[in-house]
Amino acid sequence: MDGAPTRVLTIGCSCINRFQFDFFQARNPGSEAHFVRSLFDWNIVSLVGTASILRRALDGSLGSVLQDTTGYVVEWDVLLFHQDLPGVCFFHEQDIARTFDDPAQKNSLVSKLTHQAAPFLSPGYAGRTHLIWSNIQPNLADTVNNVTPWDHFQLTRERHASIKALGTALFGDDTGYSFLSIAGDVAPDLIGASDVHVIDLSRGPEYEGPPDLYDSLLAGIVERPHT
Repeated sequence: MDGAPTRVLTIGCSCINRFQFDFFQARNPGSEAHFVRSLFDWNIVSLVGTASILRRALDGSLGSVLQDTTGYVVEWDVLLFHQDLPGVCFFHEQDIARTFDDPAQKNSLVSKLTHQAAPFLSPGYAGRTHLIWSNIQPNLADTVNNVTPWDHFQLTRERHASIKALGTALFGDDTGYSFLSIAGDVAPDLIGASDVHVIDLSRGPEYEGPPDLYDSLLAGIVERPHT
């Protein structure tokens, strides 16, 4: 197990994790093997959605759900959801959503999402897996307004425990976790937990965050073994 690089996966809520992974890789050549692209990278996924994806992956039904084109629903003409994955918005598939009646578009979407879901469809890995969740993207609250209830993006003790239990059941007992939250969007009794990081980042129109925002966190994950 020690020979394989720690695999870092995002498990929600939005694109800032992938932006930060890419910033880190650009400044740290050779770290690319750690950061595996996945279903969560460019989608908006609340904690309800994270749990629904992990549960489906755990019971072996995620692949069939993603391939079931009858389950997809287009709302507001441009936002794509799946009725069996509550809390998941395929936010950057708006071009496909606009022409979703076209069978070719449906097939393209299914192929793309199935490919992106690979780490969850086949979770076995020779090394360790570290899962990163965050609700800190500055424009996230405005983006999901009137789409998904904001409290579904707030980290409670129950959701923290549930996500960790599902992730560990799927990826193994040595799975690592990092939960990043704005202070007002995490349960006070979670502040100070070893895997909960309170980030001082104001809400606003930005979406990438400062390029070095995750540097110390990611360096610690890729350079040190889990304890």
